[in-house]
Amino acid sequence: MLRISRRRPGRVLAVFSAFALLLLAPLSAVPASSGVSGAAARAATPHTWRVMVGGESSSGAVQGMAYGPKSISINVGDTVHWVAAAREPHTVSFIDSAHPATPFNPATKYMVTRTAKTWISKPGQFRNSGVLTPLPDPVFPNVYKSYDLKFLGVGDYHYLCYLHGQAMKGVVHVRKAGTAYPATQAQIDLLATKARLAMVEHGLNLWGNALGAASSQHVFAGASDMTAMVMRFIPGKIVVHVGDSVTFDMARNGIPVPHTVTFGQPPANPFPPSGDPTNYTGGDLSSGALWPAAFAPPGSQSTFTVTFNSAGTYPWICMFHDGMGMHGQVVVQP
Repeated sequence: MLRISRRRPGRVLAVFSAFALLLLAPLSAVPASSGVSGAAARAATPHTWRVMVGGESSSGAVQGMAYGPKSISINVGDTVHWVAAAREPHTVSFIDSAHPATPFNPATKYMVTRTAKTWISKPGQFRNSGVLTPLPDPVFPNVYKSYDLKFLGVGDYHYLCYLHGQAMKGVVHVRKAGTAYPATQAQIDLLATKARLAMVEHGLNLWGNALGAASSQHVFAGASDMTAMVMRFIPGKIVVHVGDSVTFDMARNGIPVPHTVTFGQPPANPFPPSGDPTNYTGGDLSSGALWPAAFAPPGSQSTFTVTFNSAGTYPWICMFHDGMGMHGQVVVQP
């Protein structure tokens, strides 16, 4: 969730580009064994099953909090092959009491480190994929595109994403070797695709609802719930006048994922605020990490108000999600 980009924002995405997301890119093809049926399904030969981690719209503006699918039934000896399917980082984490799903902190080593064992024999054993994302991430020195885990014992193995907690959970149902499989890989892929399309549609609804409540002087920093995240400022381009104030607001977010509002050169540390927002005439200014009010750590804030006292055009970015296109522009007129 914490993706920092030092890139200055380029061309600003127009507000109404939300509708372009309806042209979705297909899920990337990832090598894995296909589903089995008939006599092969009843055989005890181990199989590898593919599960997608996260999901996104073709532009990356809408990010999903789900495994695709959330539930899968396999047999003892089978392997699950999880594949990073979105730019938003996630983990596949089978937790225990020593490694709980407390609020995510990138400095908590067990949350971001891949465990060495490639197998698991009973529910309750700790295993972690490390951070999964298809692209390098400057916040996390070690990231992976996929994760394989072999299941050696019968049971229901529940897992979650450390970054998104209870918003993103899954389960692997492991039966005795030789049990007939209830679905083929093709059917599993179809479930994942349907879930992804529904997630994107849900995200577009979040976006539209936030846009209807926003204005040039009240901008929402993203929108999210337990299903989807909109990685855009809403609206993304505003026009105000000298002396006007603009409030950037996290009120449309329902999960603990932070954003920043950063003008000029991004600071080395994205978390603390920097600069004077009461008299902005250009240059470097950052809100620091903004959190939804329900998840705000002590001393943090959920809104950021900037008073613009000089005419000009000022681009801004979210330091965590600029790489996903989360940036905006304010035109200050005389």
